Amino acid sequence: MENKPLSELTYEEASKELESILEKLRNDEVSIDKLEKVVTRAAALSKLCQDKLRNTEQKVQDIIDKLGL
Repeated sequence: MENKPLSELTYEEASKELESILEKLRNDEVSIDKLEKVVTRAAALSKLCQDKLRNTEQKVQDIIDKLGL
């Protein structure tokens, strides 16, 4: 699992890390002792990805509106 701060992650990095975590969870590769930390990180990554998508969508919509399309 990555330890890079969320603020430094690109969407692609966050998405890949989230996919990796989900795969480990599906394959029972996460010990009970680390489960809370891993799930907390996954939730934060998911929120980061959602926020980045919403922000990008809004910016694109603003550009389209300015262009009158």
